[in-house]
Amino acid sequence: MPNIFEGAHLSDNAKVLGNAMVFGNCRIFGNSRIYGDAQIYEDAHVSGNALIYADGRVYGTSRIYGEAQVAGQSRVYGDARIFGSGFIHGQAQIQGTAQVSGSAQIFGSAQILGDASVTGNARIYGNARISGDSRVYGDVQIRGFALIESSQHWFSFTQGNETMSVYRSSRPGGFEINIEGQEASIDLLDEDLGRFVQKTIESNFDLLQKKVANSSSLRR
Repeated sequence: MPNIFEGAHLSDNAKVLGNAMVFGNCRIFGNSRIYGDAQIYEDAHVSGNALIYADGRVYGTSRIYGEAQVAGQSRVYGDARIFGSGFIHGQAQIQGTAQVSGSAQIFGSAQILGDASVTGNARIYGNARISGDSRVYGDVQIRGFALIESSQHWFSFTQGNETMSVYRSSRPGGFEINIEGQEASIDLLDEDLGRFVQKTIESNFDLLQKKVANSSSLRR
């Protein structure tokens, strides 16, 4: 007998398999599958063709639907939404009213918080943290110690078949650059491109405020 407890509701062609558990007031419906050691609880809904597996946890009032997947040791909670073909795995956390959609992947120890949204083919991983009302999309790869609190804190562009991603970071210098996920630096760029990247960073990444804040903390 599936591990369905309390007021949990299972309907349509949905299935709960293996050691997976659903409880609280959650609803599992459509063609969704919950398996492995996954847990769905509180008031969460899982529907469509969504898959929740491995040690994934979905709770709060979060909604997982479409072709979305939640796996690994990831956590989706609060009022978060994962839909389209969004894929959450590793130890990623999605919370607040954050949304992940399209073919976006969130993994590693990345966190998507607040009202942030990630869509398109974006890849967010490492220790990246995206919060506020940030909108991240396209083919961007955001990794390392990214610290994005608004949509102005990142940009990307494609030359040939390669995408360069530039974003605000908590690392020394206040930003990171990668080309197709490989770490890069302004020094490696041609002069005109390097000048453009540096100017855009200085205009949009709040580096001055960050330096002032760091200086103030040192004086305390």
